[in-house]
Amino acid sequence: TETPSALILAPTRELAIQIERQAKELMAGLPNMRTVLLVGGLPLPPQLHRLKQSVKVIIATPGRLLEILKQSSVQLHGIKIVVVDEVDTMLKMGFQQQVLDILEDISHDHQTILVSATIPVGIEQLANQLLHHFVRITIGEKNLPCSNVRQIILWVEEPSKKKKLFEILNDKKLFKPPVLVFVDCKLGADLLSDAVHKITGLQCTAMHSEKSQVERTDILQGLLQEKYQVIVSTGVLGRGLDLVNVKLVVNFDMPSSMDEYVHQVGRAGRLGHSGTAITFINNNSKKLFWDVVKRVKPTGTILPPQLLNSPYLHDQKRREQQRLKQLQNSLVTGDNIMDIIRKHDKNNSQR
Repeated sequence: TETPSALILAPTRELAIQIERQAKELMAGLPNMRTVLLVGGLPLPPQLHRLKQSVKVIIATPGRLLEILKQSSVQLHGIKIVVVDEVDTMLKMGFQQQVLDILEDISHDHQTILVSATIPVGIEQLANQLLHHFVRITIGEKNLPCSNVRQIILWVEEPSKKKKLFEILNDKKLFKPPVLVFVDCKLGADLLSDAVHKITGLQCTAMHSEKSQVERTDILQGLLQEKYQVIVSTGVLGRGLDLVNVKLVVNFDMPSSMDEYVHQVGRAGRLGHSGTAITFINNNSKKLFWDVVKRVKPTGTILPPQLLNSPYLHDQKRREQQRLKQLQNSLVTGDNIMDIIRKHDKNNSQR
């Protein structure tokens, strides 16, 4: 039996399913280019059966692939290319060790590709650990929201958020179904979905990790077929998925990091389409105020005065300026090299 030659790892089942579908389209007509999908939440026996059919490309989530490796049901020694998609999510979801364990089963003679829309420090460290003489390829602005998504930031206090959402859903200019509404917890998704349906009468459902794989697949298909006008979701739909018919995203709860913000906003502008992303912000997100200004203001987005005049913002800005000043003072330049030498000589003479 031929061994697989390519491995693609993804953090979620939905993303892995999408990748396999796109891989099949790309390889249509090529002889013997079979794929296998190895993900949790779906029965294991059919996946093991498919592995025996001389597959060339494995698309997998880390947990299910490790489970199969422990059973010795697949050999990875023939893998020549490894792609780790949404690598920042892999780190955040605690998959780093699983990815490292999988790579130990692969020969050193392979190419590794790490893919992500945002590159936090942890990925730089992982790249240095995994890759040798690596090349960085940047498409678009690094760590910035997609340029074809119009961003609207609204200052909305917690008690007023539902009312503001209903106003948006009733606004004929803004409301372009299907709408994706992001919240920060599973219970919040269920409760808000019920409220939207009850108050507006719109076809609405909730999406989160406690839904079964069958439910999650049905919801995604319903979204793409416009069966649902509104989907209230946790971050499970915030990464990688090409929901091409989504024109409006509402961040009901501001994401916990700007990297998550970039990903969630990007759901409204997939594959070159234009869209709108509306984000509710208040003092619950005060730790992100300076990051919001740095990343969102350059896009031309008008920021609310409550944010721009916030003492939290000015404090964060002042601290960063102090850090930069300290960093500049520690750098050796043509202007300060003589001062550094004199200071060094003075310290030595006093010992």
